[in-house]
Order: sequence, then structure tokens, then C-alpha cells
Amino acid sequence: MKIFTCVSGTMLTLRTLFLAALLLGTALQYASTARATNVGRECCLEYFKGAIPIRKLVTWYRTSVDCHRDAIVFVTIQGRSICSDPKDKHVKKAIKHLQRLRH
Repeated sequence: MKIFTCVSGTMLTLRTLFLAALLLGTALQYASTARATNVGRECCLEYFKGAIPIRKLVTWYRTSVDCHRDAIVFVTIQGRSICSDPKDKHVKKAIKHLQRLRH
């Protein structure tokens, strides 16, 4: 009877160790995957409602298709990001201005 209890206790310990290792591995994989999918992802929650300072803009980019709101992000000389509505005529004008500066 003692041998059965000893083997049972060892099996229980091994099973617990295996389960803990499996959970830890899964958690680490999930954490690294979640971090990797968000790399470089910036989404706008709302659009800037003021006048766009065209002369202070350096560059622009479109937000990811994974974002809920389609937006153009302008970056200023100071490094600030301005979320803008891509359908707005002032936004289109600012994009054309920046494209002209590049060429």
C-alpha cells in the first residue's frame, strides 16, 4: 500500500509540474504574440477639430486597417501627432502640400 501511495504522490507531483509548465509556456507565448501584433499600431480615437498647421507639418501616414476609425496622422516639427479625417478637404490639401515638398 505504501508503494502505491508513493507512486501516486510522485505521479501527482509530475502531473502538477507538467501542468504548471504547460500553463507558463502558453502564457509566455500569448504575451509575446500580443506584443508583436501591436508593434507599430497607432489608432485615432477622435479627429483633431482645429486648423491644421500646414507649415509645421513634417510627414503624414494612414492608420492601420485594424483600427476602428480610418485616419490620417500628421506629424509636426515638434514630433506631435495630429489625427485627421481623411475625407476632410483641409486634410487632402495638407497631404498634397507635403507630397509637393517631397518631390
